[in-house]
Amino acid sequence: MDALGQLLPLALLDTVSVSTLAIPVWFLLTPRGLRVGNVYGYLLIVGAGYLALGLLLLGGLSAVREPLADAIASPAGDTAAAVAGGGLLLLGLYYGFVKRDKDDRGEGSDGGDGGRLTRWRESAVGSRSTARGVVTVALVAVALEITTMFPYLAAVDILDRSRQPWVEQAALLALYCLVMIGPAVLATLAHQIAGRALRPALNRIDRWIRRNARENTAWLFGVVGFLTLSTTKLYEHGMNRLTGE
Repeated sequence: MDALGQLLPLALLDTVSVSTLAIPVWFLLTPRGLRVGNVYGYLLIVGAGYLALGLLLLGGLSAVREPLADAIASPAGDTAAAVAGGGLLLLGLYYGFVKRDKDDRGEGSDGGDGGRLTRWRESAVGSRSTARGVVTVALVAVALEITTMFPYLAAVDILDRSRQPWVEQAALLALYCLVMIGPAVLATLAHQIAGRALRPALNRIDRWIRRNARENTAWLFGVVGFLTLSTTKLYEHGMNRLTGE
């Protein structure tokens, strides 16, 4: 299926997001009293949350596509798109350079963040965890990623344009969500089987995520911002003036 071929690369890209990999790995690094079942519960809620959001978007996207296209094609819409694209591009530069310099110098750090995050992890997967803690952390993780879930939004748009029956679209979206949480599920299963033998590998994954999180966010904002800006007439006019055409 053509749509499936387009969706799989996007789903694989979504496997390395904060909610689908960073947080589950962080859960598995709990020093003691880890409730592995809660990690599976967290991943189930995250996958279901993404699926529910995608189904809602599929239900309303077709109805608003033409009016939205007309609005974007208008002078006001073109200006708004240019401003949004420029804003995302600047945000990417901020994350990639300004915020990196601040973090490297240790500015803006909050000594209480570590304790707060530890308490959140304990409430979700620790020995005294509760169902409410799991649900809260999962919903917060999904909510925080709404502004950066560009691969997922692209996948929903591909499905909507495919004009396949709604049931098939929903099935493909569910498959996308399964692929998205697949690596974290496998890591959790491996943790159950291998136990502490897996901890060095998890520590390396955790360090890699922490080391590259800021750069990945910067690139994501920057690329999407540039692509949005470059499709506007305002950008085209500006480039024509710069090149003298």
